[in-house]
Amino acid sequence: MIFIQQSIDLIKVFTISLLPNKFKNLGWFLIIPGFFLSILRFYYGLKLTIFDIKVFAIYSSYIDTKYFSVIENHVSEEIAGTLLLLGLLILAFHKEKEETDIIVRIRYESLLTSLMINSAFILASLLFVFGIGFVEMMIINIFSQLILFIVVFRLKMFRHIHKFKK
Repeated sequence: MIFIQQSIDLIKVFTISLLPNKFKNLGWFLIIPGFFLSILRFYYGLKLTIFDIKVFAIYSSYIDTKYFSVIENHVSEEIAGTLLLLGLLILAFHKEKEETDIIVRIRYESLLTSLMINSAFILASLLFVFGIGFVEMMIINIFSQLILFIVVFRLKMFRHIHKFKK
């Protein structure tokens, strides 16, 4: 009986803290330009001068180290990362049109599965990737947890939906 009550409480916590379903489109609206800006910046190496602005930095270390100062910076990386991260967060944590107990359980299982896969990814990076490649892997890791969660959740939802159609 205690286990059942804990499960119900867990379902309430997951359901309450999700964004409304209508936010899903906003997530895609942020991901798409973030993705294209990332491709332009990191794949093609394009640095548009429009993104060269002065910004407040808590910590900056280029030629010299500065704390709590205004610096000149190219912010396309920060804009792309922010758009991608916010879009992925919204896409990962919005309610389905009909949020049921089964969907909440699938969401919870998907979160655990993606956490285990991502942890293995980090562990492999710690053991086998060195130098700047390791830094690049950690940058990828900023987004990989959310991407893995979305993929695992959507796959499990696809299986769940098609199981009932048979």
